[in-house]
Amino acid sequence: MPREGAPAKARRYLGEGRLIVHRAGPGIAAATCRGDGTVHHLGYRAGGWWCTYPARTDQCSHLVAARLCLAPDLGDVG
Repeated sequence: MPREGAPAKARRYLGEGRLIVHRAGPGIAAATCRGDGTVHHLGYRAGGWWCTYPARTDQCSHLVAARLCLAPDLGDVG
């Protein structure tokens, strides 16, 4: 079985209700996402996305899930 990529995992997290948005508004967002064992804090502020998951990129599945939900509210943020 092939490894699940970040976009597929992000959609699964959303479908399973694992992303909880705590704050969303112009230019700022805060959320938590229950991954496969740990809850990660994530969000958007000052023009950049951040997540407590120790990934080497800003394309972790937690941030992909958040972007799918929140990017329309924040404007065009990538």
